Amino acid sequence: MDITGKFKAISFYFILAFVIISLFSGCATKIKINMLQPAQYHEASLTKTLAVLPFSGPEGSAFATEIEGVLASIGIDDNRYFTLVDRATLDKTISEMKLSQSGMVDQKTAAKLGKLIGAQGIYTGTVVQNNYDDSRYREKRSNCVQYEKKHDKDGNTYQGACINWRYHNVNCTKRVAIFTVSPKLVEVSSGKILYSRNLSATAESTGCEDTKPIQSEHVLIEKAKESVKKDFLRDVAPYYVTREIKLMDSTDGIESPEAKDKLKRGLEYANKGRMDNACELWGEARNLASNSHALLYNLGVCAESRGDVDAALSLYKQADKKLGKPDDDISLALNRVSTAVKNKGKLKEQLGGK
Repeated sequence: MDITGKFKAISFYFILAFVIISLFSGCATKIKINMLQPAQYHEASLTKTLAVLPFSGPEGSAFATEIEGVLASIGIDDNRYFTLVDRATLDKTISEMKLSQSGMVDQKTAAKLGKLIGAQGIYTGTVVQNNYDDSRYREKRSNCVQYEKKHDKDGNTYQGACINWRYHNVNCTKRVAIFTVSPKLVEVSSGKILYSRNLSATAESTGCEDTKPIQSEHVLIEKAKESVKKDFLRDVAPYYVTREIKLMDSTDGIESPEAKDKLKRGLEYANKGRMDNACELWGEARNLASNSHALLYNLGVCAESRGDVDAALSLYKQADKKLGKPDDDISLALNRVSTAVKNKGKLKEQLGGK
């Protein structure tokens, strides 16, 4: 083989190696785990027996019913988180007290009502905005009115590039719906306000006369409401978030071929959603390769996935020490789990010591 041929062969294998590296880089195994977070408003989350009064404002009574449904639907580990006072009992007591159904109830009256119906807390509130706004605008369009005529080698005519364009404007609409509500939680025993917040969300849609139709105001307002209810839920009760966590495949510090094989097979199991097998394999590999930061880190992910944040923090710290230099994934894990450890006491209290 001459020099040129050798150079071409080397170039081919270099390019092939680069393509293989490119295909597999950035393809690290990732898993998703659900992590329970404490409610944003701790005192509100501890008030478990509730009643929801009609809210004031546009369609406030209907939205109060939706809030009641949100509270009743919250469950952690198949256990209902809040207890709602029966609606019939609440309506009867409101009627007996000759209270308005408009939702305009002061703190003192709300506390008095709560004592009569056996509630620890009373939700009142006001729907501030429940509307939409349309704004008109125009978009430019173009279409070809004349194409170049071309001929192939056999003399057949075919259509070429456009040589004459026509421009025109079309009417369009942008619709923005907004929903704003101010819920308030009154503690029955003291009359104190435990939770008060202005929650607001928007939803928008655009459409033109020559494209898809604009979404209805009802659909958009419902979208805004759903966003508000999601924020409310996170305020007053523990909630789950899904985290995507990258696993490590580095064989640094692993001398044993058996340990390398267990690391690899563990990643294959993890990629198929079998973390039980993966964690077992990594635990066995760690006994053969105690200096591997990747095994320590992956075992930290195992601990985190089963909710043992103290063990996860210890393992991540060990992985950080073994590696001996900054690593983005380890730093992210340390920050994430450190926060979880800090929240553990608050979360335990919110769950009633479970």
